[in-house]
Amino acid sequence: MRHYIQLIFLVVCCLSLGNAQSQCLTPDQRQGSCIELRQCTRLLNLIRDPNLSITDQNYLRNSECARTNNHQRWVCCSPDDGPQESSSNPPLTSNTRGDVQGNRRGLSVNDLPEPGVCGSSLDNRVTFGEPTKINEFPWMVLIQYTKSNSGKGFHCGGVLINKDYILTASHCVNGRGVSQLGWVPTGVRLGEWDLSNDDDCDDGYCSEPVLDIPVVERIPHENYKSNSKTQENDIALLRLARSITFTDWIKPICLPISPGLTGKNYDNSTFIVSGWGRTENVFCCFPLGTNSNIKLKAEVDGVPINQCNNVYRERNVMLTDKQLCAGGGVSGKDSCKGDSGGPLMTKHNPDPYHMFIYLAGLVSFGPWPCGLAGWPGVYTRVDQYTDWILSHMRA
Repeated sequence: MRHYIQLIFLVVCCLSLGNAQSQCLTPDQRQGSCIELRQCTRLLNLIRDPNLSITDQNYLRNSECARTNNHQRWVCCSPDDGPQESSSNPPLTSNTRGDVQGNRRGLSVNDLPEPGVCGSSLDNRVTFGEPTKINEFPWMVLIQYTKSNSGKGFHCGGVLINKDYILTASHCVNGRGVSQLGWVPTGVRLGEWDLSNDDDCDDGYCSEPVLDIPVVERIPHENYKSNSKTQENDIALLRLARSITFTDWIKPICLPISPGLTGKNYDNSTFIVSGWGRTENVFCCFPLGTNSNIKLKAEVDGVPINQCNNVYRERNVMLTDKQLCAGGGVSGKDSCKGDSGGPLMTKHNPDPYHMFIYLAGLVSFGPWPCGLAGWPGVYTRVDQYTDWILSHMRA
């Protein structure tokens, strides 16, 4: 039972508790009380079901009404759903789910797009260094920098995670490199495929115009240290100047919040990396190399963290469980410079009839030149930061 409780509720973001009351409405709009999970028979039985449907998963997420200081979840439970042993108000907490940086209030998992809205892409076939289809991976963005000489350029990637926020690597926001150069991420481009053309067309199929949106807030992880060899906490949010309307060309990627995705073992898993980074030609990844105009994709395999540490120990780097390693099995097959902050993606099939793509990692760092056989790339493990992400977003 404990296994399934953790499986479901590790993915649930606690709500702001400042206004928590004992009376509440269940997700199906019935009057209920905010009580401990163990006191609500119906929800407890749902959690014990290993074949929980998407509908029931969503019901569980939407039932949470409070969280205590020791992270115990309280749920809105109708008298019809089981014993109501306690009607007292749940203990309140002042953790990061409350006010953050002034008037910002953290969002809940319910504020994120659901699978079907997120994680839906045209073509899921992946081959080495292959150009993507024109509307494949529609959550991918290019981050634009304003430079000290007033010039502009795209030098990092990121992903759209809801209508207002981009997720990227912290080193793309406040890393040593961008700081020394005086580069500031001031905008993002969405819906891009071919940088060399204003009007993107592929085999007679043409996309809508790209969107260039200013960035109004940069939120690097507060514990990221740009001079750290491990680059732990290499994650950041960018808030857009206006909300995005999702289209066939611009959609969000799913975060790893569905049951079974938190704490998943990715050893030898198949991932997809994608971006406009260095191409796999003979000049790959060296200063003479050129960025690709067309968004590329490649397949890489997950590498156990212990095996990865055996390699990086040579450079005095010891990775943590907040990081992932992938690639390095084949020379030249890796994420490269220009893809920093971009996605490490994989598929999830919650049942035989549904599939969505979710964000397992963010490109953090790797060997130089990149794509060296035997040297995996290192990624920020996103499931370890979902609480941080939600607590630093606002409606």
